[in-house]
Amino acid sequence: MPTTSNGIHYEERGDGPGTMVMLPGLGCSLACWSRVTPLLDGHRIVLFDLPGHAGSARAVADGTNLATFTKPLIDACDELGLARFSLVGLSFGGSVGVRIALDRPDLVLSVMAFMPWNAGGTEPGDPVIEGFYNSYGDVEAITRAIAAISLDPSMTTDVVRTMPTVSERFWRSWYGGGVYTSMFEELPGITVPVCYVLGGRDAVAPQDKLIADVGAMPGGRLVYLSDVGHLAPYESPELVATEIREFVTRHATARTGVA
Repeated sequence: MPTTSNGIHYEERGDGPGTMVMLPGLGCSLACWSRVTPLLDGHRIVLFDLPGHAGSARAVADGTNLATFTKPLIDACDELGLARFSLVGLSFGGSVGVRIALDRPDLVLSVMAFMPWNAGGTEPGDPVIEGFYNSYGDVEAITRAIAAISLDPSMTTDVVRTMPTVSERFWRSWYGGGVYTSMFEELPGITVPVCYVLGGRDAVAPQDKLIADVGAMPGGRLVYLSDVGHLAPYESPELVATEIREFVTRHATARTGVA
């Protein structure tokens, strides 16, 4: 299993003149993109497991805020010599992509975030967040939660498998504090194109806050897919791949001259 020196598991797919880095959502593994990557011919794709998740379970996973959580991934990109790549992330992974673009714009051509965590975080005392904090290690509760946000639970069994294996350090630090921190005030300074993709049947991401995020980013783009849910890469891979090809290819060509 290929792993960087700081414990980040990665896999590579395909070949092409441009590189795409793909990040899974919270509790997911890089397998969340397994039905999407075969539809992205012509790209070199590097997939990471997030710190404290799946193959990166032993990597430092400090969820106190997005910047501390993201640093091991930036270090992994540097170690692998990745530069001038497009970033695609699901849910929490989409927000991590935005954080990478803010911290290391020299690395990033564009960011595409599917149903991301909103940049402003949430308010302390949120009962849903407190419920997640208290559900660590409760496989039945986690299974019910995943079923509730799935349009077709038969396609999201990988999340049921991987969510209970997330490291306790990450789980406690994120749901105990990281979710309440904000990077919203930094969004006007982002210097790379960002596209948020919202799902009309998403039961998780707060659309009003995500629209506000896009409005705060220079040139921010919003795509609304009326019939997809929060776990779209598992359940609607063709739609997801179509949007990735359109956005990523256009901006990779515009900024590097390479199609």
